Amino acid sequence: MTMNYKVILLPRAEKQLKRIKERGLLLAYRKCLMDISAQPFRKGKVGKLKKVFGHGFNYGGTAHRVAYLIDTKKQIIHVIGAGSHEGFRGGY
Repeated sequence: MTMNYKVILLPRAEKQLKRIKERGLLLAYRKCLMDISAQPFRKGKVGKLKKVFGHGFNYGGTAHRVAYLIDTKKQIIHVIGAGSHEGFRGGY
């Protein structure tokens, strides 16, 4: 049995998600965060961003991303940004 990581939204990510008004899109982000909690080690960035991980999904023909850091000792995911892929600035 695998233990899910706890997900914590940092202030920037929380603000980005609060701007979303469409219920279906909010549910898609919620599912994405649950997927990250269950399987956090996905494709990571390279170079200066090598500690940043990302996970994405498509909704309504638009790509969306969630950027996060992993604290393996405490089993915590720190979400640093969330938004559409176009012009995405994950906060890093």
